[in-house]
Amino acid sequence: MNKEEILARCRKENGGADERTQYIGLKGANFSISILVLLWVVLSRFAHLDDTAQYAMGLLVSTTCFSNFAYQFAQKIRTPTVILFIVLFFLAAAIYLVLFLDRSLGLF
Repeated sequence: MNKEEILARCRKENGGADERTQYIGLKGANFSISILVLLWVVLSRFAHLDDTAQYAMGLLVSTTCFSNFAYQFAQKIRTPTVILFIVLFFLAAAIYLVLFLDRSLGLF
C-alpha cells in the first residue's frame, strides 16, 4: 500500500476530517458545555425562578451534557472521564425529568 492509498483510506474512515479537526471539534463542544453549565449555575442561583423553571433548565442542561458525552462515546472516545460524565449526566437528567414531571404535571 503506498502513501496515497493510506491517506485515502484514512480520509474515508475519518469522514474527510483529520485527527486535528476532530480534536478541535471535541474541544469546542466541551468548551460550550462548560459555558452552558456555568450559566446554568449562575442563573439557578441568582435568578428568581420558580421550581418548574429550575427543573426544566436542569433537565435541558443535563440532557445536553449527556448527549455530548454519549456522542463522544459513540465516536469511540471511551476514556474513564467520558464514561463517568455519561453516567452522572444521565442520572441528573433522570432526576430532573422526574422532578419536572412531578412539579408540572403531578405524575409522581
